[in-house]
Amino acid sequence: MNKYQKISIGVMIGFPIFFLVVSLFTGKWGFFLWSLAPSFISGMTGFFASKNANRTT
Repeated sequence: MNKYQKISIGVMIGFPIFFLVVSLFTGKWGFFLWSLAPSFISGMTGFFASKNANRTT
């Protein structure tokens, strides 16, 4: 796994954790629920883009 794949996995895990903390403090779970899909999509996009970019070099 290269450096960029590790960063993308960090995005997939880190952003929902951040919004989970925000949701726990505010009591509004919409912050957490609406962050799941975008963070997963951006993390998977970064993961596969860096995986494919690694093949061409």
